[in-house]
Amino acid sequence: MINDRAQSVPPVRDEAPSVTGSAVGRIFAGLLVLAFAGVTGLFAPLLVMASDSCSEEDARTICSASAQQIVGGLPVGAAFVAALLAVVGMANRSAAGWGCLVAAPFLLVVSWVVALGLAGS
Repeated sequence: MINDRAQSVPPVRDEAPSVTGSAVGRIFAGLLVLAFAGVTGLFAPLLVMASDSCSEEDARTICSASAQQIVGGLPVGAAFVAALLAVVGMANRSAAGWGCLVAAPFLLVVSWVVALGLAGS
């Protein structure tokens, strides 16, 4: 006997969501940014050593205490913020996630340019 009044139930699917190229690319880009942030945080503050040849009468920018603090601290701060942006970018699937992944290396490059500019002047 067939029950014509029984509700039809959609079939249950055991499929896992596939990993798309977008997710793999986002994670790969995030890992690259994290590596760049690590290198920046470790090595860019060493540009302060450009002030080793400074004398009391030296008028170069790197010979001032404020420039030395900027060259030493800016890359470390930028590396920390860029690492946070990279983690947010890897975790977020929206356009804001990609924005974070684009902003992080830009921030690191700006910190390198400023630090190298101050160390070289």
